[in-house]
Amino acid sequence: MSITLDINGKNLAKSKTLDLHYLPAKIDGDGEANVEDYFNNYTREATDYGSGILLNALRGYPLIGERLKVPEGFKGLVLQETDKPLSEFADRQLRLTGVFEEFTYWNYDKVPSNGDPYRQALLMADVAEALSQPISEQDLEAEIARNKENAKESP
Repeated sequence: MSITLDINGKNLAKSKTLDLHYLPAKIDGDGEANVEDYFNNYTREATDYGSGILLNALRGYPLIGERLKVPEGFKGLVLQETDKPLSEFADRQLRLTGVFEEFTYWNYDKVPSNGDPYRQALLMADVAEALSQPISEQDLEAEIARNKENAKESP
């Protein structure tokens, strides 16, 4: 099975910016929805939980969320499958339908935190960048010296 992404520079530059929500729910449907009238109008600031925390509800379930930015150096893309695959082994084609720089991340009944799996996945971009940075020989020697000092001080 192969996956083909239909993205080019011109499409990326002129793609519409989307108002995106990450919901803790499975919604069987992929069409457009009037989110502005039926969801966004009911979003309120929840100052009891801290700055930037939002409240809303989905089908009677309370949601607590916050606006998150896409990590620096990355761009959020929304891709849509052009045709439903006939089997799990069939080739698939996805096309670019929009871009986003920030989105609203929602949780049921709890304030979003760095302990949430989705937030941890976003933090992995920072971890990957830190791990991929080259280490100079001087930095390595300084770290070895620090470790030796700490070992002498510890009983």
